[in-house]
Amino acid sequence: MLAFLFTQGLKRELLMKKKLCLLFFVCCFIKTGHAATISPASFCLENFDIGMNMYLGIDLSLSNVSNQGPIDLNVRKPERSRLLKGYEPIPDAKWFYFLNPQIVPGKDGCAKARMFLKVPNDQQYLNQHWIVHVAASPPKVGLFSMDLVGFYMIETRASDKISKPPYGPLGVVPSRLHLTHMVFGKNKTGQFWIYNNENKPQTYSISVKTYQPSMYSKLQISQASGFEWIKDVKWIKLSTSQVSINGKSKKELHLQAKIPKGHQYQNEGWEAIIMVESIQKAGPAGFLRLLLSN
Repeated sequence: MLAFLFTQGLKRELLMKKKLCLLFFVCCFIKTGHAATISPASFCLENFDIGMNMYLGIDLSLSNVSNQGPIDLNVRKPERSRLLKGYEPIPDAKWFYFLNPQIVPGKDGCAKARMFLKVPNDQQYLNQHWIVHVAASPPKVGLFSMDLVGFYMIETRASDKISKPPYGPLGVVPSRLHLTHMVFGKNKTGQFWIYNNENKPQTYSISVKTYQPSMYSKLQISQASGFEWIKDVKWIKLSTSQVSINGKSKKELHLQAKIPKGHQYQNEGWEAIIMVESIQKAGPAGFLRLLLSN
C-alpha cells in the first residue's frame, strides 16, 4: 500500500460556522501489472457539528478497475481489532452514506460517488473521534475477489459546555483544547475532564504524544490543519500520568504548556496529543488535541 498525504480545506462554504478540514491519503493495490485505486483511501474530518446532514464536498473515486459490472459500496463499523487507537466505531454506519450505494465504472475504469454524513443533534455526540470503513466490492472475477477499503476518521465539534456525558465508554472533554496568547518561555494552564461511562472503575494512563509522518507507515493520528507537532513533549506537563475513576463518574485534570524561546511555528501553531487509555488490556482509549498559539 502506498499512502500519499496532503492537506486540503474544503473549497466552498458548507453552511457551517467553522471550516471542515480533511486530511487525505491515496491508496493503491497492485495486481497483474496495473493498480486499482481508491481515493481518498483515508481522511480525517474535523469539526463536524451535531445536527448536520450534508455532502462532504468530496467524492469516493475508483480508478483502473478492470471489472465491468457494478461495484457495491458497503459502509461498515470497524471491528475493535482494526481501530486506530483513540477512535471509536461510528455509532451507526448509516450516518455515513451514498445516495447511490452501487456504482458502475466507465470505459476508462473509473467511477465516483458523493460522500455524505449526518450526525443527530444530540450533545452526547460532541467531542467524538469516530472511524468508519467503506468497502468497494467489485464483482468476483474467476476465483478472485478484492475489496478496496477506505478508512475514514470523523471528529465532531469540541465543547466543554455539555449537558450530558459524551457518547462511548470513555470521554475526553473538550476533545480539542486551544491555548491562545501564549508567551514564549511562560507557562499557561488548561483543564480537561475524563469521563468513565462504564459501570465499573477504570484506571487510565495519560501521556503526551506526537507522530512523525511516514509515506509507508500504518494509519496514525494526523495533525490538525495548520498546526505542527511540538518539538519536544516536555513542553507539556500533566498534573498526573495516571488516574482512577469510578464507574459513571468523571474527574478534572490539568496541564501546563510552555513554548521555549526561539521556537516559532510556521502556520497557526503547535500541537500535541494528550492520549488517555485504560491500563486494562483492550480497554478504551481517547485523546485530546492540545493546540498552542500566540
